[in-house]
Amino acid sequence: MDLQLIKANVKRALKEDKAKNDLSLSMLKGISDKTIMANLTVNEKAILSGTKWFEESFKQLETKIKVKWNYKEGENLPKNSLVATIRGPANAILSGERTALNFLQFMSGISSKTSAIKKTIKNKNIKLLDTRKTIPGMRFEQKYATSIGGAQNHRFDLADGLMIKDNHIAVAEGIENLFFKKNLKKGKFLEIEVKKLSQIEAALKLNPDIIMLDNLKYSSLIKAISIISKKCMIEVSGIKGENDFKEVSKLDIDFISLGDLTKNISSIDFSLNFNL
Repeated sequence: MDLQLIKANVKRALKEDKAKNDLSLSMLKGISDKTIMANLTVNEKAILSGTKWFEESFKQLETKIKVKWNYKEGENLPKNSLVATIRGPANAILSGERTALNFLQFMSGISSKTSAIKKTIKNKNIKLLDTRKTIPGMRFEQKYATSIGGAQNHRFDLADGLMIKDNHIAVAEGIENLFFKKNLKKGKFLEIEVKKLSQIEAALKLNPDIIMLDNLKYSSLIKAISIISKKCMIEVSGIKGENDFKEVSKLDIDFISLGDLTKNISSIDFSLNFNL
């Protein structure tokens, strides 16, 4: 966990909200700094994710604020449970609560969704991967949240691995026109996306670490796995529903990647109420 990046991202979010120029505090002049207790509750079942961001959102406004968690990061939250209590000066809690909740509800939503999808993959040898389909400026938070939900982070950025996709192949006018001398640094990899069976042999000649089978029918996936024949690892993408996950998880593959882990997110419904 990159604590410096968390601090920087929270600082940016607080600045965006002008938390240090909260006009509402002028109505509470003289009493806004009194010490209060607030309860953080969750109104639905969820996976808890983003606690460090939640704490940092208050810490940057007032170091006296203390958060006591009743659940740990990554734990299941029962509906209507008391997740944490926050104690400190009222003004800082008032000004930081929206930023803190924004991080927590968004990240918990991603972790909860990821966990639910992971459970549909019955083959424990298959790893669930996230993608780079993230909100600009929020990739660190989103990929952290998928990992809390049980997924494995794929490429974090374009320098994290060499991935040849359909548009690269289109520019080259075919996989057979690509040239690659494999000299990637340790931890890097070569992955080639194929959308039809006829591309597999040409892809294998480049000695990839992974071939991604994108949006192939189930019958074509079976044929593709046979053609690849353990010459490299296999990733499947383009899966849509729960039944498809169950079917694909029966296959002898290594990864399932899903951009939807970080898209179409339903934030978790948390509430922060003063206990006065």
